[in-house]
Amino acid sequence: MISPAVSALADAALLLPASILLLLYLAVLREWRLALALAASFAGAAVATILLKLIFNACGPGLANAEVVSPSGHVSFSTVFYAGLAILLSVGRGRVVQFAAGIAAALLLVAIGISRVRLGAHSIPEVLIGFTVGALAVGFFIWLSIREGLPHLPLAPVAGGFALTLVMLGGSQFSLERDIALYARSLAASLDVCALPPGYQPWDASGQAATRAVEGA
Repeated sequence: MISPAVSALADAALLLPASILLLLYLAVLREWRLALALAASFAGAAVATILLKLIFNACGPGLANAEVVSPSGHVSFSTVFYAGLAILLSVGRGRVVQFAAGIAAALLLVAIGISRVRLGAHSIPEVLIGFTVGALAVGFFIWLSIREGLPHLPLAPVAGGFALTLVMLGGSQFSLERDIALYARSLAASLDVCALPPGYQPWDASGQAATRAVEGA
């Protein structure tokens, strides 16, 4: 099926190693400020997503009528990675290439968002929150890097590195979803906040979603 394949392009098992390779490549080129800006954007999106997952796992029913239990980490991190990659690779390559890169990244991200909903992993509001977090992180990256100017990066090493990562890790899955959910409920219970409505149980004892099959972040 198309949806699992598209969703796999946003899995942390692929994007975390790909992100590390990209940052290492920037470091090899001695683009220290750019590497730090991109790393800060990656980290900001990850931290914001985890915090939102904790909040909504604990208090989702009271905040969003159970429509939001776990904002999509697949969407938020893939937005930063693919949009950031499109920006880096289109610098100095003309408006046509820049436009094409932007359209390609946008279409891929929309496809990822749709795949998460079609797979039953997230609701539409959860996907939209993921897009918002990712877009803010991309804006943060642009703000940090624009002052120094973006370099013209060779396309082949970046494309080759990502292709190698995709071949080696494509289809792999890595998720902290259940751990985050269990910790959120445990923390909420210990602090006596965000009591769930009577009979409402979004997660069972193992951390599996009762209302949807959560295969990843």
